[in-house]
Amino acid sequence: MKVFAVLFLISLATLSRAFVPVVPQTSRPTIALSANPLDILFAVLKEGKVGLVKSLAGEYDAPAIRTKIDCLVEESPVLLMSFTTCPFCIEAKGVLDSKGAKYTVMELNEEEDGKAIRAEMGDMLGRTSVPAIWIDGTFIGGCNDGPLGGVNGLQKEGRLDGMLKAAGAI
Repeated sequence: MKVFAVLFLISLATLSRAFVPVVPQTSRPTIALSANPLDILFAVLKEGKVGLVKSLAGEYDAPAIRTKIDCLVEESPVLLMSFTTCPFCIEAKGVLDSKGAKYTVMELNEEEDGKAIRAEMGDMLGRTSVPAIWIDGTFIGGCNDGPLGGVNGLQKEGRLDGMLKAAGAI
């Protein structure tokens, strides 16, 4: 039964690529895959999720959206891409609020071009999940994950306060 479930998920992820609008490919971090079949499956599913998000975004001006994201990241000491009802987004905001940090929030589910922004995040970061947080121009991840472990990971390591102070957010 597990084999059929895995094959179904691979088929679903592959099929989702058929609905992706043709958008010029931009550079994106690549994933080094080991021989572990689960790693391969998760990579295929991740690509399928990015494809699904892109198809939901429909047609949009990718360079303009990319410029908007880049400007927000550059202008904001702390930028948090969020959904209003996402529990991890709410938790991440709570962590920043507990520090008294000044941050910019973009609620993607309330923004006219929120779906396009999320789709471009897929190309920029290789992930579309929220929260997506930048501190002083560096993408730290989300609440509990990402390249620097997210806000909770940085908090546990004792690095969050220093990064927020260096960015001028506290």
